Amino acid sequence: MNTLAKITATAFASLAFSACVEEQSIAGSSSAMPRDASGAAETACMTSVNSNYGGNVREVRVVSSEFSQANSVVMLDAVGVRGGSQTERWRCLTSDAGEIAELTVVQ
Repeated sequence: MNTLAKITATAFASLAFSACVEEQSIAGSSSAMPRDASGAAETACMTSVNSNYGGNVREVRVVSSEFSQANSVVMLDAVGVRGGSQTERWRCLTSDAGEIAELTVVQ
């Protein structure tokens, strides 16, 4: 193999390898950076949790939220439920527009 062919083959292999490495780092970084759910999604979940107690929850607060194009997940604490100081944790699956798909107690 002549020198020009070796240089060309080496350059091509280097470019192909660097493209693979770049693609892997982009794919790895996108899943590690969740986006918060929308305000409409969080508000809808808070309202739904409070409605489950007849509107008598002392405080409903968002613990965490994670955006997804399919449905966002919002974790909430309902403080002061059942006439006392008890706190219950809820998981709410909602669209970004605030349509509730699932609401469950997890704690």
